[in-house]
Amino acid sequence: MKASEINARRQQITELLYQNETVRVTDLVKEFNVSDETIRKDLTHLEQEGILKKKYGGAILIKQEKLAPVSNRTPLYLDIKTPIIIKAAEYIPDTPCSIGLDQGSTVALLAAKLRHLPEKQLFTGSLAAVLELANSAHQIYCFGGRYAANDMAFQNDTSIDLYPDIQLDICFFGSSGVQGRGGFCTSSLVDADIKRRLMKKSTKKIVLLDSTKFTKSSLVQVAPWNAVDLVITNQTLPDDYREMIAAETTLITV
Repeated sequence: MKASEINARRQQITELLYQNETVRVTDLVKEFNVSDETIRKDLTHLEQEGILKKKYGGAILIKQEKLAPVSNRTPLYLDIKTPIIIKAAEYIPDTPCSIGLDQGSTVALLAAKLRHLPEKQLFTGSLAAVLELANSAHQIYCFGGRYAANDMAFQNDTSIDLYPDIQLDICFFGSSGVQGRGGFCTSSLVDADIKRRLMKKSTKKIVLLDSTKFTKSSLVQVAPWNAVDLVITNQTLPDDYREMIAAETTLITV
């Protein structure tokens, strides 16, 4: 079985855990049509990653610490986020273009960096990013929907397309913890869907990932590393993740 298939199954098991808080080996064997031994290996791997605790016949979720609101997270780790933001801004063309901005504290910092650039078309669901850009010369388009206070973002009905006729030249994505994952992540199933739809609309996809995210796990993997064009992170990322990401996509460390 390919490593990608194993990782995908383990990701699905993780999502089931977050939905139900417990899983049974017998149910997983039926769900994925694999052996009892294979599922037990999966659970052992996920236990080592700190995602679950095995128990007789199955496993229970180890609940992760909730993310602080974006307004609280933005000032944190500025020393490691700032070089990432500076490097990310270098990929923005001088010419007019359309740019997508994901939600999250790191992308909000990038929005502040974009404030004084020549006029662009900016698309985002992040109120934090909009506030940073409110007095700029840019054209700003905001995705509507229910306002999620902790994320400072609007999360719309997942059945509604995001500006169906647009194609973004470039989109910047944030990520929550990626420990034990084979791609970038989020702590919200709704946000994961929005990120995936933004990816489909983006010609160039860039993930901004500070080094603290390699020591934390998240609810759901949004997409594998090979689905994005570029990952920008700090030089202090762990060697195993450096090798993994560099093998899948372009990795820039700052």
